[in-house]
Amino acid sequence: MKFQHLFLVVLAGCVLAGCGDSKSTTTSGDSAAAPARQTAAPESVKAAVDAATATVADLTAQFAKAAGTESDKLLGSIGGELSAKVKSLSESLGVNHAVKSQLDSTLQSLLTGQDAAAVSAVFQVAQAANLTPQQLGLAKEVGNLASAFVVQRNFSALDGAQGDVATIVNSLRKGEVASAVPAIQKISQNANLTAPQKQLIGSLADNYAPGLKKAADSLQQGLKGIQGLPGTKP
Repeated sequence: MKFQHLFLVVLAGCVLAGCGDSKSTTTSGDSAAAPARQTAAPESVKAAVDAATATVADLTAQFAKAAGTESDKLLGSIGGELSAKVKSLSESLGVNHAVKSQLDSTLQSLLTGQDAAAVSAVFQVAQAANLTPQQLGLAKEVGNLASAFVVQRNFSALDGAQGDVATIVNSLRKGEVASAVPAIQKISQNANLTAPQKQLIGSLADNYAPGLKKAADSLQQGLKGIQGLPGTKP
């Protein structure tokens, strides 16, 4: 009888000891897992920010290098200024991924010679609604320099347009947009433009002087209609 009683006491002690270990282990495991779940989200956000920043920085470096190899020294100079402004704007944007994405698109398009697409992307940067006054100023400078760059690259050899090209490039580099508009209009009416040049100068006209291209197209259509009237000479 005493032996049976002793056995039951020992058995109860073992059971209690086992339950205590199991509970302690489970609680410890949950405690260790909780911090990992809490820190995962901030780490992923930080990684995304770092990746976006690295992308813009890499493209800026590529563009600066490419601009430095241009045989047209003026084009290289504008490209250098543009790279510096893009870098300044990108560094000020922080986690503003939407605007950084537009900067990416602008640089990628310029690097691959898709200048009309670059113009479209860079003007979206300047129209972003969530920029600070300082960022907006930088965005406008980036837009003007990118426009000057594509004008010099695409129109500097256009017959009879060298003076207008120089006016546009010099005005935009100084931020004097109003002085560039008449020259943009004159180039848009040049009879020697290729289809890609027409598209590009049209994009610039639409962005710097909304309605200018549409008005010019309407005028041309009107003139064609007048020339086609019965009894008129071509």
